[in-house]
Amino acid sequence: MKTGMKILVGVDGSDNSTWALMEAISIAKKFSGHIKVITIYKRGEADEAAKTQLKVKQLLDEEKIESSLEPILGSNPSRALVDTAENEKIDLIVVGSRGLGNAAAFLLGSVSKQVVSKANCNVLVVKK
Repeated sequence: MKTGMKILVGVDGSDNSTWALMEAISIAKKFSGHIKVITIYKRGEADEAAKTQLKVKQLLDEEKIESSLEPILGSNPSRALVDTAENEKIDLIVVGSRGLGNAAAFLLGSVSKQVVSKANCNVLVVKK
């Protein structure tokens, strides 16, 4: 891996996404990385997304990590992650592992599975 690494993390406020963020912070410290955090939210959930991003910003500031944050209105987190990574020439996407359970997971696949299959860059799936 090279220095100055650009890392993308999707954070939704869940424990899984927090673990992914913590792993991204660890990598950023080792490789002088920049972390971009996106939070995908649906209509009517902008306040919750803002609260999530505020917590993330505080953590990144405490850890002295170069970062940027972006809330994205949408309903497809995997597409938002893949598109952002491609548009911004991201080196690594870090996502939490979380199954949807039931029939929806069988039909749609998890966000992490879709990101792994569609991303043009490296993807790290973080498990607890």
